[in-house]
Amino acid sequence: MLGTTSAAFGTIVMTDEADFVNAMMPGYYLEEFDGFTYGSYTELTLDLAQGGWAYTISAEDQGGGGGLYSGDGNMSNNNAADALRVDFTGDPVTAIGGFFFPGEINGFFQAGPMRIELSDGTVYEYDSVSDTDFLGFVSEAPITWMLIDAVGLDLPDWPTMDHFYVGTAVPAPSVVALLGLAGFARRRRR
Repeated sequence: MLGTTSAAFGTIVMTDEADFVNAMMPGYYLEEFDGFTYGSYTELTLDLAQGGWAYTISAEDQGGGGGLYSGDGNMSNNNAADALRVDFTGDPVTAIGGFFFPGEINGFFQAGPMRIELSDGTVYEYDSVSDTDFLGFVSEAPITWMLIDAVGLDLPDWPTMDHFYVGTAVPAPSVVALLGLAGFARRRRR
């Protein structure tokens, strides 16, 4: 899953789930959407919370009229013209990740281009090739919202999310220290 990034200063895009989890503090929230079946949820918004983590999922109305529509174990929207929007309403969030992919009218995966935008100015565009491709973002500043958009031009694509992590990144000084040690070790081997 290769993509193009316009990342804000201090935001890292990660495609390896294990590395992403290691970059987060313990106590993160992972939502699997397992309680949802195709079409079982069709409200305008969905509020989710665990511990201090809380967020609202909605459809960013871009001409489609808004509204959510669940798939089998994932969350999407009711109209392909709209994007999914996640607004973080609980503890400050500096790490988010999950599976973000285009779906077709029956809720099944459909390969195609995706666009993720974060409140800090980060924009990541990529071609989704699987409904289990992982994508994570670790930021120095709190992320207050994100947009998930399926941007296919040939077929209608519904933006879909699953396996969604929300948490706090390991504090930057710790990351800088680890990177510094790695750089020092690299210099010594020369």
